[in-house]
Amino acid sequence: MSDRASARDVPTQAIALVLFVFVNFYFIRVVALLPRLNALVMGSLTIAFAAVWAAVLFWRLLSTAADRARMVAQDTAIFWTGTALSSLFFWLAMPFATEDQRMLAVFFTAATVAHTTLVTIRPIDAGPFRRATLLGLPVSTVVYFLVHRDEYSVPVILFSLANLYSFLVLRGVAQRSLGRERDARREAEQARDARTRFLAAASHDLQQPLQAARLFFAQTMRAPDEPRRQAAIGHLDRAFDAMEQLLTGTLDHLRLERQEIVPSIEPVSAAGLIARVVERSEPAARLDGIDLRASPAGFRLMADPALAERALENLVANAIRHSGGRRVLVGARRRGERVRLWVVDDGRGIPEGDRSMLFDEFVQGSDHGDHIRGGFGLGLASVRRMAKLMGGEAGLDPKWEKGSAFWLELPAA
Repeated sequence: MSDRASARDVPTQAIALVLFVFVNFYFIRVVALLPRLNALVMGSLTIAFAAVWAAVLFWRLLSTAADRARMVAQDTAIFWTGTALSSLFFWLAMPFATEDQRMLAVFFTAATVAHTTLVTIRPIDAGPFRRATLLGLPVSTVVYFLVHRDEYSVPVILFSLANLYSFLVLRGVAQRSLGRERDARREAEQARDARTRFLAAASHDLQQPLQAARLFFAQTMRAPDEPRRQAAIGHLDRAFDAMEQLLTGTLDHLRLERQEIVPSIEPVSAAGLIARVVERSEPAARLDGIDLRASPAGFRLMADPALAERALENLVANAIRHSGGRRVLVGARRRGERVRLWVVDDGRGIPEGDRSMLFDEFVQGSDHGDHIRGGFGLGLASVRRMAKLMGGEAGLDPKWEKGSAFWLELPAA
């Protein structure tokens, strides 16, 4: 329960407190044949309970820090105690009341149930024990009229049950609405946080290749001989490649996010797909001293060839850039009606704390090892989006111990 919600709840409960005291003392006064002992019990318990309830509400108004779990526990205890006392007072007073007074008590009970509905809507995830508070008084009323039967018992019981059902439905509708509002707000906050992380990553990661390019350009201009000049030019070229990869990956991900890409699904050879990706990735692997190999695969799968290549190439590039290993193996295995493409490395592996959010947007591992070739944390998120677009999935095998094993799974042809 938020601070704002708890603040709104205080006047609602204050009204319930006033009604509780008023109804009980009203019936103590108007039921002429009520025994003195019954009146004493009702009055003393009403005053004691009202004092405790008022103290809780007063403390809540003065409190600066809202402990949600504590407030939920307090409210649950108050609602159940109030329900139990109201049920007890009904049984203590009604046997001595006139028919008119009993009918009035039934309508007071209905009003109490309505107010209980209001004050038990929040929090929406408080659990069944709190939600069951609404049942106490109506059930007690029904039982009373079953025990003390008269000509009005049947309609009163039917009215009480219908009233209870109506308020249960009403509370359910309200809680579902609040739940959707809470989820929408949470998604909006997550999207805002993701965009903030993206802007921070973009600012940081684009600066890296730009600074490197500026440095290598200066080295090119100052190089005293041709070999050093050519080496600096090579580094400069890699820095510009890094910037191009960052911008291209970002634009591709945004197109996927806006659902602008429509896949063209057709049978694709897993061996040919792997071979093309390995061939394009070989220069980058060789530059980093990584042995990139393809494992033979005789399977066919249903995919968009361009999307499948981009997704698999992202996984291979991720292993080359971030794994810190010396070998990367790309292969495929049949899994029932699916074909799983594997990218396995012998690097440092993925820390356990990073695994659950590794495929989220704008998220990078805590030890991704990037230097010049930074990233926005979109590569793996794009892989998963492309996989789902083709009816597949992507993930990380958590059981792999020596390095990491990423996979891209697509329907078999």
